[in-house]
Amino acid sequence: MSLIRAASALLATSMAASVSATGVLLPLYLYPSVDYDDGAANWKPALEAIAASPNVPWLVVVNPANGPGATGEPGNNDVNYISGVQQLNAHDNVQTIGYVRTDYGASPAEELHANITNWANWASANVGVSGIFFDETSEDSFDYLNTAITHARSAFGAQQIVTVCNPGAAVGAEFYGICDVVIVFESYLNNPGFPVYEGKATIDANTPDLSYKPQAAVIVHDFVGAAADGRAADTALLGSYVQEAKEAELGWVYYCSAGYESITATPATVGALAAAF
Repeated sequence: MSLIRAASALLATSMAASVSATGVLLPLYLYPSVDYDDGAANWKPALEAIAASPNVPWLVVVNPANGPGATGEPGNNDVNYISGVQQLNAHDNVQTIGYVRTDYGASPAEELHANITNWANWASANVGVSGIFFDETSEDSFDYLNTAITHARSAFGAQQIVTVCNPGAAVGAEFYGICDVVIVFESYLNNPGFPVYEGKATIDANTPDLSYKPQAAVIVHDFVGAAADGRAADTALLGSYVQEAKEAELGWVYYCSAGYESITATPATVGALAAAF
């Protein structure tokens, strides 16, 4: 079985109840709690959205400190992260993904590999993650990324993991052989290059072959004001984009009306996004 088919089988098996071919890729960079040991109060809107959309697969990226944190302990030795990740993992339609920063291939490999191993070790405290999110990847860092992903698969041992790579733009077909998910567009709503799914303007241009679209992801922040085509940024437009993504069989989407530090800014709250499916 090829790596891509194995990854697809993993996602299908782990989210067997899912009926949506398109899922949510949520960068949950918000700190989990308002107060110490409050049950991850800041993450409650995301947890409620996940519970309200059991037929939608979610990849949820957690990021204590541009990685797993400096303590080396599971959950970064933080009861708020431990509680939050455990609650995410309690949902059958969720896979939690650990964040690492590659700095476009400039992050020292030893440091990157240590962070990946740290993420793998979170499982010892029942807060395990199901994969790694490689941020700031680029077309010219393939060999560096390939080595890091090979290390990740070794560090997690027998556990099959999901590898998410974020060039935020077009990359070659070889990336789809090592990355289970490739973010082909990451920008703000009124960017003139925003994907028009029905017109296939950006997705087709940024994906080397249409067969890779189930692995492709689009992330749009600052979903406010108006889109480049003049349509108002409201829940109707959000719903339209989600439906177009599903019809195009795009793998993953995320829309938010602020930066990644907010999941409740309107109109594209995490709850409204879930409802759009």
